[in-house]
Amino acid sequence: MSEQRLAETGELCTCGRPAIAVYSSTEFGDVGHCGVEGSAQYPVLPCPWCGSTVAHKTSWGDPDRCPHYRLRPPASP
Repeated sequence: MSEQRLAETGELCTCGRPAIAVYSSTEFGDVGHCGVEGSAQYPVLPCPWCGSTVAHKTSWGDPDRCPHYRLRPPASP
């Protein structure tokens, strides 16, 4: 089961954009959502969490979130 709340200032979606909502679940923890349809296809670069200038992809080529994703990015990747 997942719970939802409004995002707070500084919380980010998995694509790197400011989150408008945050979903909490036991499986994934807190995950931000920006509300932009298909945002994973066009993530913010460089990555706010690791600094990569290339979008993260799964091994089969689909968009993926940064393995270092946290609701709030570090002060510097």
